[in-house]
Parts: sequence; C-alpha cells; structure tokens
Amino acid sequence: MRSLVIGQGLLGSALVESLCEAGHDTIGSSRDPLGSHFYLDMLKPIPEIPLVETVFICAAVSSYRLSEGSPDAWVTNADAPVSISRQAIDRGMFPIFVSSAAVEYMSNAYTRMKLYAESCIIPIGGAVVRPRKFTPDNVARLCHFMIKIGLERKPGVHRWEG
Repeated sequence: MRSLVIGQGLLGSALVESLCEAGHDTIGSSRDPLGSHFYLDMLKPIPEIPLVETVFICAAVSSYRLSEGSPDAWVTNADAPVSISRQAIDRGMFPIFVSSAAVEYMSNAYTRMKLYAESCIIPIGGAVVRPRKFTPDNVARLCHFMIKIGLERKPGVHRWEG
C-alpha cells in the first residue's frame, strides 16, 4: 500500500514507522520543510497531495484548552482534514481521518471540530478512526488497526478501544 501520513506527532510518527516496517511505500508530511518528504502546513492552502492509495490524517490540535476559540485549531482539526479528504476521494485515494472517542461523550470545542470533520468525511466514502486514549505504550497497536482499515479500504466509523 502506498500511503501519505499527515502529521508527525506521536501517532503520525509511529504510523510512518509501522507502515515502513511492514514494507509499505510511505510518504511522511509535516510543516517542517526541511524534515519531511512532503511539506504541508494545514494553516495554508492545501496543495495537491501526492498520489497514493491511502491518506492517513493524523495532524491535530489535540489540547481541549488550545482548541477553545482558536481559528487555527478549527482549520487544523476540521477544515483542512475535510479539504484533504475531498481531494483524496476526487483523485481515487482513500482518506482515514483520526478523530477521537471523546466525540461520543463530551461536548467542547475540540469534539465539535472533530464531529464536523466526521460529518463531511463519512458521507463521501472516507474512514474515521475514533481511538480511546493512546500512549507511547499502545500506539503501535493503534497503528496496526489503522493499517488494516487502509488495506481493506473500509469506510465509516471505526472505534479503537486500546
């Protein structure tokens, strides 16, 4: 599977490593133009993404406090993932958006952003992963869960309990 991983935090970095270890052709991205294969700043207009089979959208402003009232958080957590997913679908790629299990039991700025993105991505045929809390100790299991969804190209909501 040829994949693009957007975001190089805890999950994105681990996902790139897991994909490469499994022999998948993988392109990482970040907003550091010197440190990635594909430069992408989610706060700027989204460029044409590389043609791959699966696009994993892991980038997020994940702090509830930082998300509150932040236009940058809205762009990163909602607008940019929707734009990337639409572009992916239009070009025959399969988007997988990392949301949060918190959308099922909390209401705050962060979960509203994630729910908005989900409401746009699911109807166009993308996948949404709703992980419970992931940590350095269990992130590899989450990566394998996400890779399986990518290989199966299985749209809809996928809950990961950890």
